[in-house]
Amino acid sequence: MQLIAKIVLLIGFVLFGTKFLALNHDSLKVTKPLKPAKHYFNTIIYSDLYGTGQRDLSGKTFVSKKLKTYQVNQFVLGFNTPVFTKDFYKKDSTVISNFHLLLTGSYSVVTPKFSGIDTDHHLSKTSFGVRMIYNTGKKSIFYMEFSPFMTQDRGYAYTQRYRIASTVVYNYTLNRYFSFRAGYSRSFMFGNRLDLPYVGIRVGRLDGINLSIQFPRSVSFNVPIGKYVKTSLYTKPQGGMYSFANTDTIYYLNNDKSLNFGRYEFLGGARVDVFPSHFFNFYVSSGLTTQNNIVLFSETYNRGNRGQLNSFYKERLKGSLFVNFGLVFKFGKTKSIYNNYNMYNAQDLNSVDHSNNVNTGNTQIPAREKTIKHLQPNEVQDLIDTQDFY
Repeated sequence: MQLIAKIVLLIGFVLFGTKFLALNHDSLKVTKPLKPAKHYFNTIIYSDLYGTGQRDLSGKTFVSKKLKTYQVNQFVLGFNTPVFTKDFYKKDSTVISNFHLLLTGSYSVVTPKFSGIDTDHHLSKTSFGVRMIYNTGKKSIFYMEFSPFMTQDRGYAYTQRYRIASTVVYNYTLNRYFSFRAGYSRSFMFGNRLDLPYVGIRVGRLDGINLSIQFPRSVSFNVPIGKYVKTSLYTKPQGGMYSFANTDTIYYLNNDKSLNFGRYEFLGGARVDVFPSHFFNFYVSSGLTTQNNIVLFSETYNRGNRGQLNSFYKERLKGSLFVNFGLVFKFGKTKSIYNNYNMYNAQDLNSVDHSNNVNTGNTQIPAREKTIKHLQPNEVQDLIDTQDFY
């Protein structure tokens, strides 16, 4: 009997000790302290697909008759990532301002399809640049972007050409409901090399309903629907200037082997952004593309031209339906910007690929939380009285 009692006690001790160790397993672990986030911006990788219908070229020129019809598809793959963030503090360790340095890059392919020639031209553009954003911590933000890029008609190495685009913007946030912007943009978005003013205003909250007018970027009326869906009605320009191999003898003067192809159009339509998780979102949009223009430039004729290029062919086309679809992936943890309306504007400035005028959406601006109703003391008592406690 004593042996049986000892065995029972031993088994009980083992079971109790095992349970005790299991309950205290986490306390025995050596846990590494969590590293604080370094940046306010996520690393973003995005892709964008765009396409239109086919239209006839009705011009009476040699080029128009040779090309016959026009349709365009565009693919963009891009990224931006923070590489350096500097916070400036008061004596009480309160952040008063910050500086951000980000790297950007994109690879895009525009495929204009002409039924009058046998070979499709795949016009690529590769861009790498830097963005600098300084938030004064009060009402002002200074934004600068420099984006050198290379264009090439894929498969024809001799068409490689190097150019640079740039944007400088000052943003003033009067309050959460209003901000305005002014600046300068060196842009190829309108199918030529242009120096344009940058002017913008926004009325309404960036984390709510707002109207944003940003020239030359876009005009949009934005309406969030809950936490996971945002909708917008918008219009924006889209285009660029690309290298184009003269393999189809579109231009027969000066024996130019390489030409410059310009295109621009204005899109008007509706867009839906869906945010299924913190690290991923996608968008779908469709509408009508209008004021479509295609242009061809001779390199020989424009040699030494440092300003706007002169074209030997230009044609405006009829409108068409378009479809647009995009994916956005976010990586890394970030510092909180909740209710920091100056940083909301910094996020808005950083949400656009200016080289291709692709808007990835304000993916990091947190959704507004619903206001909790404040109950009166008698309402609280009513709630207590109606509960059953057993």
